[in-house]
Amino acid sequence: MRRTTKGFSFIEVLVTVAIIGILSAIAIPAFLGQKTNADLVGDAQQNCKSMQMMLETRKADAGVYGAAGTYKWTTAADGTITATDATLLPQFGAKGSTKMDYTLVILAGGLTYTLDAADNRKGTATHIYGTDQNGKQTYP
Repeated sequence: MRRTTKGFSFIEVLVTVAIIGILSAIAIPAFLGQKTNADLVGDAQQNCKSMQMMLETRKADAGVYGAAGTYKWTTAADGTITATDATLLPQFGAKGSTKMDYTLVILAGGLTYTLDAADNRKGTATHIYGTDQNGKQTYP
């Protein structure tokens, strides 16, 4: 009588577990990084849209977005925002948990602008989101 075995050998199970472990070691950190990136982009979009609405209100009242120039809002580690010109958008306050810097460039004539959000965490000052008066969006 011949004996037949059913099931997997120890080596086959060991190799399968090793492959799953290697794939997990690669995939889990990548997924965690995507959540952080999604939080950054979401907060940048929310704050830039808020600034856009304030700028559109300003243009409706005054006929222009503001005087030509570059305006910056810098977020400190404690969450406070410092503006280069507090009179341009005095009611702006960044929402969300991420800390970003915002740069508004109003071009000559005051009828066009570009707005940019950059991540200001130590060593990561990179462009996160941008938009203009037409609503054109830019991502890194």
